[in-house]
Amino acid sequence: MKLTWLGHSAFRVEIGASTLLIDPFLKGNPSFKGKFAEVTKGTTHILLTHGHDDHLGDAAEIGSKANNKKQKPQIVSNYEICAHLASKGADNMNPGNTGGTVDCG
Repeated sequence: MKLTWLGHSAFRVEIGASTLLIDPFLKGNPSFKGKFAEVTKGTTHILLTHGHDDHLGDAAEIGSKANNKKQKPQIVSNYEICAHLASKGADNMNPGNTGGTVDCG
């Protein structure tokens, strides 16, 4: 497993064939020093902890584009956040459920 802090609340986690972005606030984040295309490449899942802008960040943009496996990353969050991001073009959602699990590979 490789864990990379991307600034503020954002992390990139690489586990086997899966690449997860947690709270991907990248553009406009003064503590993010990487390259957007580089750190978002190959993203398979986007995990969002809550709906503040500095946590949702670029999730809609990243979630609406196919990764290198020609799939859109799955966005994992609560129902309301998933519905909000669907209105912005993201369509591979997992709103989870109480006590449920999410397979991230």
